[in-house]
Amino acid sequence: MAHWLFQHNPARGHCGDGDWTIRRYRDRIAAGDEVALWHSGPAGGVVAMGAIVSDPHEIPGGTAVGLRFDRWHGISRAELRFDTRFRDALILRMPAGGNPFPLEPGHWRALAERL
Repeated sequence: MAHWLFQHNPARGHCGDGDWTIRRYRDRIAAGDEVALWHSGPAGGVVAMGAIVSDPHEIPGGTAVGLRFDRWHGISRAELRFDTRFRDALILRMPAGGNPFPLEPGHWRALAERL
């Protein structure tokens, strides 16, 4: 099982369960993987955790996976930046990258322990 982080800009409106477009890692992501939702912006951070509920599939305009979020909780970017297990996460180093962002086991533990 892999762990992923999906980023959303809350200025674009509400987000949640459903199909999410993916731009990379199509061959590594699968139903059953665990997922975190990251809100971008100055007050950003992880706002939810859940699971990937469908394998990559084609939709008009690209490839998507189904996501379901079942744990909603805020963990600020500042808090995660100071966690030695998370501070090297790709979302902090290259936040302009496309979805999804891979998370290493230590990154995931840093999130899961806070929920």
